[in-house]
Formats: sequence, C-alpha cells, structure tokens
Amino acid sequence: MRRRFLLRAATLLALGGVFSMSAGSAAGAVELEDLLAEAEDAIFAGRQATWCSYGDDTQFSVVSVEHAGSLVMVEGTDSARMVGGGRYSVIGGSGGIALSDWSTTSASSRYVTASAVSETRLERQVMVVTVEEEDAIRARIWFDEDTGAALGSEVYDGDGELYRLTWMLDFDPNPRKIFTMMRDQESTYDLVVTADAGDLAETVAGYIRVDSYAGPDDSVHAFYTDGLFSFSVFLIDGELAGGPFAEADTMQVGSADYRWLLTPSDLWLQWAGGGKTYVLVGDLPPDHLQQVLAELPRPSQGNIFSRIWRGLFG
Repeated sequence: MRRRFLLRAATLLALGGVFSMSAGSAAGAVELEDLLAEAEDAIFAGRQATWCSYGDDTQFSVVSVEHAGSLVMVEGTDSARMVGGGRYSVIGGSGGIALSDWSTTSASSRYVTASAVSETRLERQVMVVTVEEEDAIRARIWFDEDTGAALGSEVYDGDGELYRLTWMLDFDPNPRKIFTMMRDQESTYDLVVTADAGDLAETVAGYIRVDSYAGPDDSVHAFYTDGLFSFSVFLIDGELAGGPFAEADTMQVGSADYRWLLTPSDLWLQWAGGGKTYVLVGDLPPDHLQQVLAELPRPSQGNIFSRIWRGLFG
C-alpha cells in the first residue's frame, strides 16, 4: 500500500498509510489487510470531517477529498495538496518532494480484528470492522461494501476514550471529473534519499523504524509504524528556537517537558537533548505516545537552578 505524504511548516513528513494485520480468532473475523487494500484502490470524491482531542485542546477540520487509486487530493480553506506515488505537491506552491524509496511492514501482533457488522451510513451499506488491542477497542473503520472505500474511522485511547474521528460528510462514488485543479499545474520535485538514522533506535515501544531519510542541513528523518499507526522523528543538530513551536504549550511526560501542537489529523512534539532538537509528528493514540517517548532520547533537564526552582514551585 502507498504511504501518504504531508508537507507542513516547510518540513517533510512521511506519515503512514500502511495497514497489514491478521484477523483475530473470533468467529466471523475478517482480514483487514484485504479491506484496506481495496480501500486504497477506490475512486470517489466528497467532503471529509476530522476531529481530534488531546489534553485541553480540540481540533476540527472539513476538507474536500478526491481519491483515485494511488492519488489523493485534499483541498482545505487555504491550500490544496496532491499526494501519491511517493510524491507530494502543493497546488499554487513552488514545487514538491519525491522519495527515492520507501518500505512497508506487517502489523504488530498486539492487534486483532473482531467480527464485522453491517450498517447503513450515508444511505449506503457499510461493513464496520473493530480493531482490538489486549481485548480493548483501539479503532473502528467503516468500509463501503460497494466501492470498498473507507467512509469513516474512530481511534481510541488506552482508557477507551475517543481520541480521533474521521468521517465522510458526503460521498460520490462516481465523480464525473476528478483532479481538475491539477491539470494546469507544473511542479518540480526535490528528491529525498535514504540515510542512516543516527542514534534513533530500530524499534520503539512496538513501532518499527522502516525508513530513514536525509533532511536539510544534515538533519535526519526516521519513519516508524506498527502497521496501524505511525510517526516520524526528525533529528536536527543544535537547539532550535522559534518556528511553529515558539508559542506552543508545554506538556509533561515522565517528569520531562515537551512542547506540543495538535492538528485534526496528528500531534506534534518538540524537545531538545544532548545538543540536538527532536520533532515527533504522528497519528498514534496518546497512551502509545507516552510509551514511545519513554524509549526515545529524553529532553535535557536544564541547569541545577531551574531544576531546584521547578521542585520548589512546580
């Protein structure tokens, strides 16, 4: 299956679309890998809403989506982007990026699929597939039985709370025109090549590092997935100031502080340690995120005076 690419804040992000898992042992269980492969090949157009909540922040967006096999165009209020085939371009932008190579992986054995249930959504017959982890719900996906397209999905935190919801508001399985905005667009692409991942581990809390790429100014971009969720880690020499995290809130995980930003589709974190800056961008649920951060390089704790001040006054 293809991997989808997003470009935000002038930084290349490779965020996953790799799903491959075996069915659970329950009677009537389905092979989710086959369903998602069919969804990747579906042709449709419509509007999609995405909602995500973390901490005290909630984000929501509505975008137009055109989907045809390996190509997807997403149009928001201020921009549009085309992804697919290892390439990414911005409509009206100065160009795009293309990856030299990328890998796929099978899902972690911690996931199983429960029995499918039929429902009617958007006046269409759909198959609802529930994904479980340690007998708790982790995700639920709605597949259109006619086209195979994924009409919606839910992702749950480890405590059973809904973390992210994505849903098609309207759905056209037979669009008369598609990708019309791209017909007169010319894009040049910067080629991104594979590179050594530096001190970033091969596995992190059940996630496998499947690729790593060279970024600007000797930075490194490592892509991790467990087959259902994914995240990218960017490793940059030096401690950076400013940028999108300049006014970001701070969250504490295991006594360490991270700057964080929430979007409807993913969570961004930034921290510094050992003379380097780390940026994590991913769609993984909050409890997985805490497990991942516990195994990645930790933020620097500051000097002795800042630690004493924090101990006294919080």
